[in-house]
Amino acid sequence: MAQFRFKLSLPQRMVIQDSAPQTQLTRTRVWVQRLLYTLIGLTFGLMAVGSLTRVMGAGLSCPDWPLCYGEVLPHLDPFIFLEWFHRQVAQAVGLLTVVLCVLTWRRRRVLPGWLPGLATAALVLVLVQGALGAFTVTEYLRFDIVTAHLGTAMLYFGVLLAGTALLTPNRVFARPPAALGWIAAAAALVCYGQIILGGLVASQWAFHQCLAGSALCEVMNNHLWGVLPATVATLVAAWFSWKPLKPMALVLLGLLALQIGLGVGTFLLQLSVPALTVAHLAVGAALFGSLVVLAALALAAPHRFIDRLHP
Repeated sequence: MAQFRFKLSLPQRMVIQDSAPQTQLTRTRVWVQRLLYTLIGLTFGLMAVGSLTRVMGAGLSCPDWPLCYGEVLPHLDPFIFLEWFHRQVAQAVGLLTVVLCVLTWRRRRVLPGWLPGLATAALVLVLVQGALGAFTVTEYLRFDIVTAHLGTAMLYFGVLLAGTALLTPNRVFARPPAALGWIAAAAALVCYGQIILGGLVASQWAFHQCLAGSALCEVMNNHLWGVLPATVATLVAAWFSWKPLKPMALVLLGLLALQIGLGVGTFLLQLSVPALTVAHLAVGAALFGSLVVLAALALAAPHRFIDRLHP
């Protein structure tokens, strides 16, 4: 009987030993996913707060960097609070990105091989972003630095979203067309360019300058004309994703309609409503991010999706 019990217990011990790495993988993956979700939320909010800081004219409310009036916690009126709070959230994003990078490299044996590289790319971007944030203040809101600050934030946001999409299991949708991933990537690139054009308009106050008869009308017109390729690219991506990834197609169409409406409203009201201007940037970021997620899901489809079974 003792020998018989030993034969029964040996496979049980093997199962326990085999399940240990799997448990470690699941636990590590969960922590990485939580970090990514937290960073995505913080980054999205940070971009909105940054936009609000700009439209409220609070960008130089803290005239020095990294402190504010030489203090960690200065006297906070509404304008100083905006800039100070923006910096605090940015620091939190930076620290969490360091944690993400360290965690993925330390646990690289139980994580996808691409993940440490992606976390490193995010860390490089956040360091560049921090430097640009400092130069934004020390160079007194120079328009090219402000625009680069926005562009780097969007790239960082996209890297986080792509990593989250690739890391999150998904076996709901049918296999998308082979071209969808590249179409969505191209659409994301076009939308990114449109966001940069919008950043140039905002950082130079080109709309108001144009109303005063300035040559900056060309800058504003470039952004207005950029609506056309960005809209077409998004519609094409939504069309190709309609059958295999219908929820994503609906998200794209909804965000596109909302963004166009916000853009028209912002233009007609001559940027006089700060909340509308901030919402325009936020929805633009959400649209760009959705295209990045779609591209990541579609390009990874041969390895991660299963075809639906049709009766």
